[in-house]
Amino acid sequence: MLGQYADTSAAETPGYLRLEDFEREGVRVAERRYSAKDTIFAPGDPDGQLYFLLEGTVRLYRLYGGYKEATIALLKDGGVFGELTLEATPWQNAFAEAVTYTRVLTVRKPVLTEVIKHRPEFALKLISSFSERLRQSDEVIESLLDREVSARLATLLSHLGDRFGEPDGSGTVLKVRLTHQDLANMIVSTREAVSKVMSEFQRDGLIKVRNRTIMITPQLLNMRLRELSSNPGAAA
Repeated sequence: MLGQYADTSAAETPGYLRLEDFEREGVRVAERRYSAKDTIFAPGDPDGQLYFLLEGTVRLYRLYGGYKEATIALLKDGGVFGELTLEATPWQNAFAEAVTYTRVLTVRKPVLTEVIKHRPEFALKLISSFSERLRQSDEVIESLLDREVSARLATLLSHLGDRFGEPDGSGTVLKVRLTHQDLANMIVSTREAVSKVMSEFQRDGLIKVRNRTIMITPQLLNMRLRELSSNPGAAA
């Protein structure tokens, strides 16, 4: 089960839309609060608004094979989610689930469209939020390009370290607790395969695990850099 992420506020994330940005422009918003494991929306729910994450962590996922889950994004404070277009689409096509206690602002898409016509600074922040969300989609695609589970898992851990990591002595600690099933859901693998590779990573000194918290060592990051340098197309 996904665990507690670091408690940072959206106000600490530069370039993202904050509550005061909406208040300054007189934008009507609705604030919603969710407990861990609450479903925010599901496929087939109406689409007509965007969701802005003020506090907490949200997981976006889809089902495949009838029942298996594939995590397509983990969003922390400052993230935007929903159908990333300013035009209303018929329905949502993914699940959004609160991982921790979460505060979310919802804004109707027609309202956002009117604001960005007259407020370029607001529009730039919205574009920045969209860009970050799309970058995460690119990371998911990259992590699935390699056939080997070990390469996919190393790529995933590297990306998680960039977004959720905190330097701690000789490595980078992920400020989230992830089970092997969580990791498997992110790289479309099995828990058994991920457990085997994680044991190999620990044996080789690429990661350390203490109290279910993962520390990424410089060795894993160096391994990932070597892979990219030997295969430049992997970073594209």
